[in-house]
Amino acid sequence: MRFDRTDFICLLAIVLHFAIVAVFYGDLPDPVPTHWNAEGVADGYTAKPWGAWLLPMITLGVFALFKVIPWMSPHGFRMESFLNVVNIMKLTFVLFMLVIGVSVVLAARGAPFDPGDVVLPGVGVLLVVLGNYMGKLRKNFFIGIRTPWTLASDEVWVRTHRLGGQIFVLLGLVMMLSGLTGWPPLGPVLIAIIVAAALIPLIYSFVIYKRLEGFGPDQE
Repeated sequence: MRFDRTDFICLLAIVLHFAIVAVFYGDLPDPVPTHWNAEGVADGYTAKPWGAWLLPMITLGVFALFKVIPWMSPHGFRMESFLNVVNIMKLTFVLFMLVIGVSVVLAARGAPFDPGDVVLPGVGVLLVVLGNYMGKLRKNFFIGIRTPWTLASDEVWVRTHRLGGQIFVLLGLVMMLSGLTGWPPLGPVLIAIIVAAALIPLIYSFVIYKRLEGFGPDQE
């Protein structure tokens, strides 16, 4: 298990995340506000110390998971050929969590802004980056659109991830637009878009597999 430049950037971001929480820990209320509604009013709370430390701990855990899964992957599903893509996704997630974590800490201390103004565009940026790299993922058990049909066929995997990447980019742009301008509004419209984005690749993988492979009996 080797460390590269993205790992060191990730570790620096995680240390910074923990350091920011440590610096402001004494100023945080108990319980800590951890969720805000569409009007920017806190409506969910978590008791200290979990409310303060949960996000950096999750980030550290996901970073560790990203490091372990290439080593865990079985033969035939190894990740070395696209490890650079996995590293970019790992780095993007860690930086995203740092931004969200800082926003939550500042808002919990009473800063006059709505964390949702950061979270929604941040999720949009995350989806745009992931979408741009999804087409470069190759078949594996841990990252990507893992349906029975994508895992059964390399061609179905590639085609589904190309489509899925385009959908992720489009969804990310819509979420950025919603976060920055308020349109489309949070609620049924945005939820419908997210559900459609999740279902379309699933259905597409089935249709493409049926077209390429069919569903006849296995040949002995």
